[in-house]
Amino acid sequence: MPRQCRYFTFIPAILAVGLFFSLLSPARAALPLDEVQPVRSCAALAALSVGEGVDAEVRITGAEELKTAQGAFCKVSATLSPDIGVEVALPQAKWTQRLLQVGCGGLCGNINLSLSNASGCVPAMNGEFVVAATNMGHAGSMMDASWAEDPQKRIDFAYRANHVTAQFAKALTAAYYGQRPKYAYFMGCSDGGREALVEAQRYPHDFNGISAGAPAAWFSVQNSFFHGWNVVANLRADGTPILLQNRLALIHQAALAHCPTLSGINDGILQNPYACTFSRSWIAQCAPGQQQETCLTAEELDVVEKLYRGARDSAGESLAPGGLPIGSELRWPVPATATGHSMSEMMALPAIQYVLLPGGKQPLTRVADFAFNRQNFAKIAALAPLYDATNTNLSPFQAAGGKLIVWHGLADDSISPAGTLAWFRGVQQRMGDAQVDRFMRLFLLPGVAHCGNGEGPDQVDLLTALMNWTEQERAPARLIVGKSAQADAMPGMPPAGGPAPEKDASAQFHGVQKPSLPVAAAAQKTRYTRPVFPYPYIARYSGKGDKNDAASYTAVKGDYRAVQLAQPVSELLAPDNQRRYRAVNGELKQAAD
Repeated sequence: MPRQCRYFTFIPAILAVGLFFSLLSPARAALPLDEVQPVRSCAALAALSVGEGVDAEVRITGAEELKTAQGAFCKVSATLSPDIGVEVALPQAKWTQRLLQVGCGGLCGNINLSLSNASGCVPAMNGEFVVAATNMGHAGSMMDASWAEDPQKRIDFAYRANHVTAQFAKALTAAYYGQRPKYAYFMGCSDGGREALVEAQRYPHDFNGISAGAPAAWFSVQNSFFHGWNVVANLRADGTPILLQNRLALIHQAALAHCPTLSGINDGILQNPYACTFSRSWIAQCAPGQQQETCLTAEELDVVEKLYRGARDSAGESLAPGGLPIGSELRWPVPATATGHSMSEMMALPAIQYVLLPGGKQPLTRVADFAFNRQNFAKIAALAPLYDATNTNLSPFQAAGGKLIVWHGLADDSISPAGTLAWFRGVQQRMGDAQVDRFMRLFLLPGVAHCGNGEGPDQVDLLTALMNWTEQERAPARLIVGKSAQADAMPGMPPAGGPAPEKDASAQFHGVQKPSLPVAAAAQKTRYTRPVFPYPYIARYSGKGDKNDAASYTAVKGDYRAVQLAQPVSELLAPDNQRRYRAVNGELKQAAD
């Protein structure tokens, strides 16, 4: 019989931490799913007609054997009308009736079947999943935005591509094995996290279990006002940058010196950065002519305050759901040199030029040409119903029996965890805490940067969590996260001080992409482990046992009152705020309900 995912990331009984948690269902014995063998050859799939039940024309462009150390897959390539590239990898043996679709980061443009946050899940490491992925309707680098001049490609990127990919992957699975998947999962981080939430909100029947990491849910303001603010708040009147990367370590050290970890140990990892408020008194202001190794200039301190606070207009109104969190300073997206470019600039400019505003390419050559005012906010907000995943009504997903795990690193330098927290609380307000707790939980990972990396422990097996909850109703009372013993940084990620200024922004925020293989890597050896409890609880050392062992920590309620939405950005959070669109004569039109 096939092996199940190991259950080392959960407490199988009730976590007694107050009324927030519903009673967890009793643990049940794992019910292994039988292996199902193909009913036709891989080569036969190339000529197969697989279009029934798919809301797109299907053109299969190839079917070939993909060999891995865990066994061979039949990798099918296809195009779903008009230009949605798809790959599906189907195990030629060992398939245990599960489908996993993976999201992509940045603005996508490529297909990658690799699995993240699944190390430790035996079926995933053993190659037992059908794995599917899409380029979201266009080809190019992760930060290329020129495709958005085509309104249909905007629609496909916003919400359609993953939906029709799921339909196609299920139909292809049925054709190859003679049956559809028993369970379908989606996992993604960054834009892949937005894609995950879009699936839960727009297509509640596509997937049984969904994991959404660091979701770019506030997409319309994410690459405009959030990243744009990181640029314009750091510019002098002559256009030169004020704060450079060589100053970040000083700011980080000051933050750690003044903010309690709240974990009961002094490990430099903030359990809740929102329980601490920056004061410029933390850092000495340089006197005229003073050496700057231990101080910041007045204009540098002004920038620090602005970056923590987040995007504002001239009246002080909020244009994004949060700034850079305390604890993220080592990776702040500021230039390395006075003539360099920041990662936020590389993110914001193409998005504002092509993607986020109605109409064609915008006549902007600098981020500073984009005014931070109510007028431009209204223009950006016009396409929020297309792109955003801030719908707070998940009742259809719950009614379909879906389970959703949302997670976010609390030292994220690319997408503010405050936005994820605000959306989650919006769902709670709409549906009630008890209802939400039955199908969705939020985990905030201390010290973890964007989708991984950072000073905190970032190795976590989320697929096990999702399978336990979806297939056995074993709700996650905690996750166990670990810090790799091999290195402080994830493979392929830039060092803490930041990358060279001219490198692609995708390398800073998403890392070098893994090889496109439909199997999970083995878990790495860890130096220490910690528990992460569902929001609003944080982990605190019990006073007994090994401080490097997660078993020595208990849950205490955290204080997140400082995270508050204000107008006008708060207007983007609402139930049923998404719309469907059509491309009509080269223009983007909202479809009739």
